Amino acid sequence: MDIAVSFPEGIPVFSLSGRFDGSEAKSFDQEALKLDGGAAYLVIDLSGVNYLSSVAIRSLLTIEKRLKVLDGGVVLTGMTEFVRQVLHVSGLDGLLRTSPSLEQGMAMVRNSVAAGPVVEREISGCRAKIRRLPGSKSVVEWWEPRINNDTSANPLLGVSLDNLGFAFGNGLLGETSAGRDAGIGSFVCTPYFAGVAGTQANDVSDFMVGDTSLLVPVQLSMAVGVSGTPAFLIQLHGENTFSLLAAIDGTYEAVDGKTSNPVLGFVAIGEYEEAGQGVFVTGVAFNPAQAKSMDADGHLEKWPGQDQLPSGRKMIGGGVSLAETGELIARTELADAIHSLATLDVLRDVIKLSECRKVVRASVWVFVPAAVKNGADKLLQVNVENAGEWRPEWDAIVRRLYHDCRSVTLAPLHGGYMSKTFRAVAYDREGRRTLPTVLKIGPTALTEREQKANRDYVSRFILNNGTTVLGSEHEGDWAGLRYNFLGINGPDSQLVWLREHYLTRPVPEVLALFEQLLTRVLKPWYGQPKWEQVSLYRDHTPLRLFPELIQIAERELNVSADSPIFDCPELGVPLPNPFHFLKHEYPLRATQSRLWYTAICHGDLNLQNVLVDERNNLYVIDFSETRPRNVVSDFARMEPILKFEMPRLESDEDLRHLLEFEEGLMSVTRLDEPPPLCYRGNDPLVARAHAGITFLRRCADRATLFEQDIVPYWLALLEWTYSVVCYMQVTRRHKRYAACSAALIVRSILELERAS
Repeated sequence: MDIAVSFPEGIPVFSLSGRFDGSEAKSFDQEALKLDGGAAYLVIDLSGVNYLSSVAIRSLLTIEKRLKVLDGGVVLTGMTEFVRQVLHVSGLDGLLRTSPSLEQGMAMVRNSVAAGPVVEREISGCRAKIRRLPGSKSVVEWWEPRINNDTSANPLLGVSLDNLGFAFGNGLLGETSAGRDAGIGSFVCTPYFAGVAGTQANDVSDFMVGDTSLLVPVQLSMAVGVSGTPAFLIQLHGENTFSLLAAIDGTYEAVDGKTSNPVLGFVAIGEYEEAGQGVFVTGVAFNPAQAKSMDADGHLEKWPGQDQLPSGRKMIGGGVSLAETGELIARTELADAIHSLATLDVLRDVIKLSECRKVVRASVWVFVPAAVKNGADKLLQVNVENAGEWRPEWDAIVRRLYHDCRSVTLAPLHGGYMSKTFRAVAYDREGRRTLPTVLKIGPTALTEREQKANRDYVSRFILNNGTTVLGSEHEGDWAGLRYNFLGINGPDSQLVWLREHYLTRPVPEVLALFEQLLTRVLKPWYGQPKWEQVSLYRDHTPLRLFPELIQIAERELNVSADSPIFDCPELGVPLPNPFHFLKHEYPLRATQSRLWYTAICHGDLNLQNVLVDERNNLYVIDFSETRPRNVVSDFARMEPILKFEMPRLESDEDLRHLLEFEEGLMSVTRLDEPPPLCYRGNDPLVARAHAGITFLRRCADRATLFEQDIVPYWLALLEWTYSVVCYMQVTRRHKRYAACSAALIVRSILELERAS
């Protein structure tokens, strides 16, 4: 092993390269002994070490103990994954200071060296070493749930550990539905772990540590905490056991002349007499008579369960009993010490301050806050324009999805049957506007299907005109997706539904957008059809999404599914009853299969799940129904949108004219046959719909490699024609129009069967 010794900025640095085993440990020990006795810290760069033996570990511990006498120690930097695992298995990753890089390790040493001189004095009957720490800056924060400044709207507020800092209060771990109070108990948290006391007498406390603590929020009903960096470290040692709270009160006296603050925050680790067992404490001490100068609303004074300190001050907080403290008491770096005790083997129970027993030694980090503030002010600010219905679960989802932002404004993108879609404009923590994204919130199962389909069929096929899922979160029965749109032209890009372009632009321009969508953007789907056996009646039944469809038709249209005839006075002819066909023929034909083309299809393609920017770039969303199916499915899905949703239907005369138009659309017998325009009314949207439908059928013909059979198209069209009867937002005339259209399609199917 090579050992390179240098002294940048006067800090001794050993850069090691090779195998650090027993034969090389002796060389390391000899170099370490050459260090000037005044050097309290040694930085060891292990980025070149590929092996670490037990003898080498013993050498590291030896130099650590020697430097600890000087209030210093070893700082290990740049560890490889193998070395990190060896230290973890040995239980030393929590004992020795570590840093990801040499530069950060040197910064750690500089901060420690810059700390003020150690002052020794007696506090509450024990010896104390008081050290002023550099760069201190902190605030005390109180927390309470709120949505859009309404504190009564949400009984719980989800906050991440990095936002809470060192905090205590009432809450629970993980996700919860709004209004749920089961499991709420006293909690204590740090940036590295959180624990909640059991709600029943014999319940054990629940903890989360490690990577889980970075992802799972604390759901709180009330909390107080301190965030920032401490101003003092006070290390206490008594000949006899002493009260930790009394000692903390004494530390107030020790630093008061240097701060004159009526409010101080504390984090402490104390050791009991029993074999290294101990306690972790975090809290806020304050002088009631003076605290209002910093806490005008009296949040600290109103806090329940205050502990009276010997001096007359009061303290609020919480603690955690520890199975062991080991060398943690000797740590000078707060983050280092807390990170080391954040394991399930060490953490025992969340306790009240009054339950802390006497200790034999302790380390107390003292925070001198500049203010007492509302912690929620630093959280993501969520603004919803024209929100309408807005649920507490959605607020929690947004906060977690946009946790990297300072604020987000959501504007509803109207459309969607079961999910809500929003255009999102967000600003990062430095106030810079980010690229626009789209947020979609829907039922958990639906959102999970969409995420899987996005992964399976979008990212591998249409990435540049699909969407990238930047994140997903769920809360209760709801889940949200944060979508990024590739190719958007900067933060001022405007996204609108394809529907708006359809209604306002000239027909040739609309058809050009359709062409771009169906034959270019989605070409990787439709352009690779597969010839295989399909069961069209089983695959296209509308009863999968609308199981009550037949009953709804009978109730709202007075059409019995048991009659084979459907009376259509608007056209002056009787037609086959489409609901009789659905009830009786679909089950009989469900097992029938035939060879036909299949491809990946969107499954619910319409004008309100395709977004268009100002440069006519198209972006497709809503993939919960995406999967391989009848290749013409998407084209047939869009046809009902154009003819049922867009044209005017305000009178019986409008209905008659539209049914004549419909009869013309259904008069063709081949997929490549352009339908005639049969319309005597004056609504220009009908001619527009005819142009769009003609184009859709031409695209369907291309996707089938010019197969002429139109029945697979009729069945895909029927699926979404039937469904209109169940739409709550449409009028009875629209439902009548859809029922008559379904009857015309069924007639065409039966006529084609008789002719074949």
